[in-house]
Amino acid sequence: MQKKACKYLFITILAAVSHCLQAQPAGGKSRLDFLQLPSQATSTALGANHFTLPGNDPALFLQSPALLDSSKAHNASINLMPYLADTRFVNVAYADRLKKSGGTWAVGVQYLNYGTLTETDDLGNVIGEFRAADYGLAAGYGHSLGPFSVGASVKLVGAMIEAYHIRGLALDWGASFRHPRQDLVIGFVVKNIGFLKQNYSGAQDPVLPLDVRAGITFKPEYMPVRVSATAHHLNRFDMVYNDPALFYTYDINGNRLPRKVGVAEKLGRHIALGTELLLHPNFRVLLGYDHLRRQELRLANRGALAGFSLGAWMRIKRFEISYARAQYVPGFGSSSLSIAMNFKNGFVRAPLVTKPQ
Repeated sequence: MQKKACKYLFITILAAVSHCLQAQPAGGKSRLDFLQLPSQATSTALGANHFTLPGNDPALFLQSPALLDSSKAHNASINLMPYLADTRFVNVAYADRLKKSGGTWAVGVQYLNYGTLTETDDLGNVIGEFRAADYGLAAGYGHSLGPFSVGASVKLVGAMIEAYHIRGLALDWGASFRHPRQDLVIGFVVKNIGFLKQNYSGAQDPVLPLDVRAGITFKPEYMPVRVSATAHHLNRFDMVYNDPALFYTYDINGNRLPRKVGVAEKLGRHIALGTELLLHPNFRVLLGYDHLRRQELRLANRGALAGFSLGAWMRIKRFEISYARAQYVPGFGSSSLSIAMNFKNGFVRAPLVTKPQ
């Protein structure tokens, strides 16, 4: 049975990667980029892109549906994230266990509210107001096969700006391996496979922000530290945006030339790193770094903290509370607050050593 499952897993991975390589969008031309935002504060604090994190928060399935396991059964969570320019990003999730199949299912809602905007005519005269928002409704299922876990989620996604709309369907697929004797998780996920349709006049058909990720989370034995590393956007090698007005050099004749970016820098922009300081079973300090964010948002000669993030996690009886702060440019960033609650017998405390099933 396990051999058949592994064969099916391998074939599915090949099909997903093939689809992504054929349909990857060019930079800046995808829609609904809110789907790439972290679903809860722990992810924000550790560098936004990680999907191999342990935890009881059911919103983790929005990072990867392979994270759906029994530890999230009967749990609900809400994440509040004041985002850019007074926008608000909200995530709500709930998970439970299916007794017959032994798997875990979850549902989640994502809503990015841009608020009320002023509507003007061609001459700039105010003629009214309108609202804008991005939204997603997700349902996922995860199942364990020995040390392996697989999961998938379907998302109804969309956006509205005044009378204009985008609607579509997206699929996330993930798989992970949890070491039977060590605190080690290795994972792979393909996010946002699907399609969109819009009624914007004269606009081309939009594409989703596809993202193929591979990651690892590891806790060295006897050390109160857990480390996560994730390679994101593997479906697109060159993530560098070379603004010709800012990044250029000159040849011997004084002609302006675009800046050349080396292979090492291109590879580095795919990497996010995170560290959890396990100070107490009920308290952790979280630190993260995203090289892509740092290189794109830091200002010349300033912005020493751009790309860095930090936060804390604590458990109080049936509640788990996480707070994160991600820095963008000097004096400006975003915060995130997550609250998870168990409705039954309290949170499951995962052991440091996982016994094979």
